[in-house]
Amino acid sequence: MSGFPDEKEMQERARVYLSICQRQAGGRDSKPRSFEERMNAATVAINRGAFEDSLALLRKLAGDRPDNDLVHYMLGVVYAATGDPVKALAHLRNAVDLNPENRLLANQDADLDPLRPDPGFASVVEAPLPRRRAVARRR
Repeated sequence: MSGFPDEKEMQERARVYLSICQRQAGGRDSKPRSFEERMNAATVAINRGAFEDSLALLRKLAGDRPDNDLVHYMLGVVYAATGDPVKALAHLRNAVDLNPENRLLANQDADLDPLRPDPGFASVVEAPLPRRRAVARRR
């Protein structure tokens, strides 16, 4: 990997994926340690439908980094999948407040389909209207 110094982000991602593979193969301690490893473990749990496992991981991650928009987004996904729209929308709102780009992601995410009929979902994913500037009146 040292032959591509400009690809640091790709190298780090590859290291994380290799770590996951080693854990799942029993090659080393099976407990994820770094924030990124725990995020990946939560993602794998969500993809497996192991929502209780992912919820436990994500709650700990939220405690470690309450300002991480991706943690809140993923909590929104888990709560949507488990039928808790109030918590799902609260976490999605936090995710959008922390990173407005999550608005677009949520609009396209099929995992959030259970929330679409809820009027609160629209208020989270719709872009706020631009503020109107006050116009000075002439007399």
